[in-house]
Amino acid sequence: MCTIKNYEFKKVSNRDVEDMLTWKYGGIYEFFDNDFSEGKISYIKSFPTIENVYSIYSSNELIGNCSFYFNNDLPTFAIQLRPDLTSKGMGKEFLNNILLFAKEKYNLNKIGLSVLKFNERAIRLYNSLDFKVTNEFIGKTVKGEMEFLSMEKAL
Repeated sequence: MCTIKNYEFKKVSNRDVEDMLTWKYGGIYEFFDNDFSEGKISYIKSFPTIENVYSIYSSNELIGNCSFYFNNDLPTFAIQLRPDLTSKGMGKEFLNNILLFAKEKYNLNKIGLSVLKFNERAIRLYNSLDFKVTNEFIGKTVKGEMEFLSMEKAL
């Protein structure tokens, strides 16, 4: 376990997985529901066995998760904030603490991400923290091919 400000980063437990599998975002964001497809369910269920995937707690409450990937020259990450906490003005603090964790834990100088182009809410958040668009591409998803942006930031 590692604590950054009031956020605790822990190895994902089976109890966390049970909670995460109930997360539903609704509307145009239902694409991110954790029970959206068998592939997504299997992926979430694998979290306790995957290195570099963390549950994020605040005040002893599961509020999100993050995953770090080191497959390329540029480390990347993915995040999820619990659905009932989205659009409440806490995204910037949440993401900032994940970035602090990444810098401390992995000694990173730069980090990247991919975001679906329709996810304007997330793109606004990334822009507010000085992520820069580096590429646009078409990627495969459970709903077929979709447009993505690649973004990166110096840490």
